[in-house]
Amino acid sequence: MIIPICVLTVGKFEGIHQGHKALLLEVVRRAKSAGVASVVVMFSPHPFQFLRDPSYKPIFTESEREHLLNEIGIDHVITLRFDENFAAMKASEFCHKLFTELKAREIVVGEGYRFGNGREGTIETLRDAAKTYGGSVHVLANVSHGEAISTSNIRKLLSENKLHEAASLLGFPFFMMGEVKKGQQLGRVLGFPTLNLYPSDEKFLLQNGVYETITILDGVPMKGLTNIGKRPTVTEPSPTDIRIAVETHIPSLVAKPNEMYGRHIKVKFLRFLRPEQRFNTPEELQLQISKDLLNI
Repeated sequence: MIIPICVLTVGKFEGIHQGHKALLLEVVRRAKSAGVASVVVMFSPHPFQFLRDPSYKPIFTESEREHLLNEIGIDHVITLRFDENFAAMKASEFCHKLFTELKAREIVVGEGYRFGNGREGTIETLRDAAKTYGGSVHVLANVSHGEAISTSNIRKLLSENKLHEAASLLGFPFFMMGEVKKGQQLGRVLGFPTLNLYPSDEKFLLQNGVYETITILDGVPMKGLTNIGKRPTVTEPSPTDIRIAVETHIPSLVAKPNEMYGRHIKVKFLRFLRPEQRFNTPEELQLQISKDLLNI
């Protein structure tokens, strides 16, 4: 990729929440005003995952974050490899990288931004470097929403299935994107065919259970019912197939399930309906799904 002269911001941007969005929109505005590109620099793997907890799963995957950034209007997303060498990088080295390699004309950050080995770099460090390299730094006040908007707070709300409260901080419902895959086809047999996603091990997931959802297919939103878990089956799952599945039934969808394989969808989670459960007979499961559909 040829990196253009740009207005740039840098961070983990795990949730692209309301606070992030204010900063990102400022990057877009300033870039357009200057006639240059808008750029976001992110890291892979997530720094917390590398430094503290390898099992940590970000709220959104890299591709989902890029999707959100594109919706906001960011021109380019640059993902830097976060490893031992990067973690040991001095603040001065990182400043050099931003202003020379990544061609930042201006860098936009939030209050309290820290960077470099041991978080030694401060906004003043960044401003001093900007003078050296002929750039500038703009600091945006942190956005509040009656309470601090933070990724950790959003993760807590999602973990507690407080989806409405989490959506108010995110600015949109929690969602998952992916390619429709073939499943066990039990739903089709029961009369409730599903579109199945199999999230990667890197994806943060809601609690196993049934949710009211909106699925976006080719830009069209469709109301539906989604189960997260080991599939709502009447038999014990196979020991060799322990993947978590995200199965969505869309009453208004006329396409046959096999016509959907390979298609990309976005599933927005609106409301938790009930925990996933095992049923003794197919008829019991059919009855429960019919009841669930009355609640959406």
